Amino acid sequence: MVKTEKVRGSMLVSIAVIGFLVYSYVLFATDLGVILMKITAISIVGIIFFIIGWIGFTLTTDENSTNDSN
Repeated sequence: MVKTEKVRGSMLVSIAVIGFLVYSYVLFATDLGVILMKITAISIVGIIFFIIGWIGFTLTTDENSTNDSN
């Protein structure tokens, strides 16, 4: 059990390092840097607004609402 977790952890670290290296290469060594930055920015903004919407949806669908019990 412990060995498989170490393998999974090592694979995740490897994926993170390789992903960072590929991202950095595309960003600085190719002509796709601007489009990559645009995709990154819109992804971050989308995730932030999704979280805000999720919080709002959760607040509006409260199961213990006092208005529904009357």
